[in-house]
Amino acid sequence: MNLDRLLFPIPPATPAAGNCQLHAGTAVLDALWLEGRKDYPVLLYSHGNYETLQNIQPLCQEFRLQGYGVFAYDYAGYGASTGKASEKQAYLDIEAAYDYLLREKGVSPKNIIPVGFSVGTGPSCYLASKYDIKALVLCAPFASAIRVALPFSLPGDKFKNVNRLASKEIPVLIFHGKKDEIIPYRNSKLLYNKAIGPKRLVLLDDASHGDLLDCLGGDFWSEIKDFLAEIDQ
Repeated sequence: MNLDRLLFPIPPATPAAGNCQLHAGTAVLDALWLEGRKDYPVLLYSHGNYETLQNIQPLCQEFRLQGYGVFAYDYAGYGASTGKASEKQAYLDIEAAYDYLLREKGVSPKNIIPVGFSVGTGPSCYLASKYDIKALVLCAPFASAIRVALPFSLPGDKFKNVNRLASKEIPVLIFHGKKDEIIPYRNSKLLYNKAIGPKRLVLLDDASHGDLLDCLGGDFWSEIKDFLAEIDQ
């Protein structure tokens, strides 16, 4: 079973949708930087599989309208990005994005919030476990790749998010729909239970995988604001 292929089904190529490029190993990634208010954190957004920067432009603009700076990117092999997607490459991708924020935009690590949706929670958890960040926001996350289908791990598992949250104090805010047909919400419950930093779990009774953010509506922003206020005390 090729987990990388299952985790990263490649959508049709698109023209470049970003305004900058990242070098992640041998891959060149299409990325989008939108500057926010000076007193707001920067959201480093990792999208779901089969999405591209082109698809998430409206969401990125919404982040910006809320005051946040936003930095989003296409994985290697997605959209206009070169290279081939994999777990290992996804870690290089998000490290390149983090490095760009620090070196090119002068953003403090303590002002960066990785936000991951679905498969994007894998690189987001990795980054949070390895580098300084302000907080972590996970939308429809998985505890690990194999735990999407099974309630336990097996040899060869990928994106062991639950291990990362259990190994470092990371402020984490988790959103999940109880009707998620792709990633069962038991994954979020496990992540929440194992996380050792400040944490909050928001479960939505009627949300599925694809409509999670739509179902959250304005609560998405108020929950983030409240959680950040809580950890800043």
